[in-house]
Amino acid sequence: MIGYIIHFLAKISASRFRKSAEGGLDTQKALLNRIIKQNAETEYGKRYGFSKINTIAEYQAALPLVSYEDIRPEIERMTAGESNILTAEAPVMFAQTSGTTGKAKFIPVTPSCQRAASSDMMRAWMYHAKRAHPDLYAGKIVSLVSPAIEGYTESGLSFGSTSGHIYRQMPGIVQKIYAIPYEVFEIEDYESKYYALMRFALSEKVSLLATANPSSILKMCEKADEYGQLLIDDIRQGTLNNKFKMAAELRQALEAKIEPNPNRAAFLQQQHDKRDGRLLPGDYWPELALIGCWKGGTVGHYLDKFPSWFDPDGNTPKQIRDWGFLSSEARCSVPLSDRGCAGPLALDVNFYEFVQADDVLNAPNDPSQWNFITIDGLKTGGEYYIFLTTTGGLYRYDINDVITVEGFYKNAPKIRFLRKGRGMTNITGEKLSVNQVIDAVQKASISSGVLAEHFKAEAYTEESRYLLRLELVGHHEDEQLAAFVRAFDDALREINVEYEAKRKSQRLHMPLLHVMRDGWYERARKAQVAEGKRMFQAKTELLSPIKAETTLIKPELVKELDINIQ
Repeated sequence: MIGYIIHFLAKISASRFRKSAEGGLDTQKALLNRIIKQNAETEYGKRYGFSKINTIAEYQAALPLVSYEDIRPEIERMTAGESNILTAEAPVMFAQTSGTTGKAKFIPVTPSCQRAASSDMMRAWMYHAKRAHPDLYAGKIVSLVSPAIEGYTESGLSFGSTSGHIYRQMPGIVQKIYAIPYEVFEIEDYESKYYALMRFALSEKVSLLATANPSSILKMCEKADEYGQLLIDDIRQGTLNNKFKMAAELRQALEAKIEPNPNRAAFLQQQHDKRDGRLLPGDYWPELALIGCWKGGTVGHYLDKFPSWFDPDGNTPKQIRDWGFLSSEARCSVPLSDRGCAGPLALDVNFYEFVQADDVLNAPNDPSQWNFITIDGLKTGGEYYIFLTTTGGLYRYDINDVITVEGFYKNAPKIRFLRKGRGMTNITGEKLSVNQVIDAVQKASISSGVLAEHFKAEAYTEESRYLLRLELVGHHEDEQLAAFVRAFDDALREINVEYEAKRKSQRLHMPLLHVMRDGWYERARKAQVAEGKRMFQAKTELLSPIKAETTLIKPELVKELDINIQ
């Protein structure tokens, strides 16, 4: 019955989403006009003459592009309780995410951000998923979110996860179809959180598994396997194991929701024994109809590991549907098919501008040289930087993401995330910036006494870690180098809240250190010149989203230091 109610509501939302896509640029114009008029009397609106703006061209001429750092002073005033700064609406919370400097970003979430248009996006995803997978609601939903409240601003408003906020506020009738009580996500210790998550998830037949990051799904599977017999015993006895730490009030709330389930335990024991002590989701969730998560970008490689967990015998591969292009700043696309990763943009939720990636590459620090286009100027196969205007007070916001276009749904472009843009990497959601790497190297040098003549950090995606290459000043013993790596990791954890979260949840591992031969940096520059680049174009790249080829690096490598295995 609950599934029918959800599907009925989702059908209505999917219809609205289709109509907004049919409207194309007209939908975008109407949204931009509404945002401008609603916020014309704000401090920001008066500064840039919102009341005089009537067209997209006038909007682009009047307002500058902004990064978060450009509007940080305004947002800090909003977190302090000032009103009518960026939006006429008062924010109801702030979404917290990592910034390019040492300070976290606080993204305002207004009532308009939470209303029908944004809700329609998730419901439209569910509607099309149900049409393709009729058994989507045959079991429970396992969805992983971050805590709704991670702290409070100076004015008393909460900051945290928007997904957690939505999960926490779901009506009671809807919550019944979800397997995991919200209290699980408030457990601070990650080992305990994974245990509790799987303590509830394993107790249920599950037909939909949904969370943005596939690395979270893999970690969940690994922990269920690691604690297999303990979990089975707890499900049989109706207990929440005291081995795992959690606040007393959370434990009490969770224990009130469990009871002995010997039949389910017997089934799990059978699956556990037939695999010689392994506990695999392909066995304990045979009803699983669909997995929803990111499939592309820098996290797509995690899906290569899914078959060994969800289809261990190679008989029934699980279908996976991309979760869409979304961030703390905005949710933007809704994939409507299991094929590929692309989804049409929600044209009535955010206003979008684009610049061809080559334009930014040729003049990375000079937006006056960029040609800004709207959705009607996009071409299938093109690669573009995307800029957002939201109902939460972000105007012409540079999110520093590169997308590609894979056709159209009605008059809405179907986009796929490719990579972070200038000076950033992102293995599993940490969004690390070159400034953060520089800061961390400096702090590690002071702490350990190890000085770097030159350095470069590379995203070692296959091992979910960063590889730091150092050309040293002087000689240092392994103990001192190990201290440097630990201090570097500690500094990144302090600087970047997302990096800290991924390290705590074990989705990112300790950085790997490569000590390079004297002169490595200069030889690399000369190699660039030999390839045809002018000397001034041979750039010093301190952070790369791609690990260098082993065959190219090996002659330059003195030693490798892996703290993970020490």
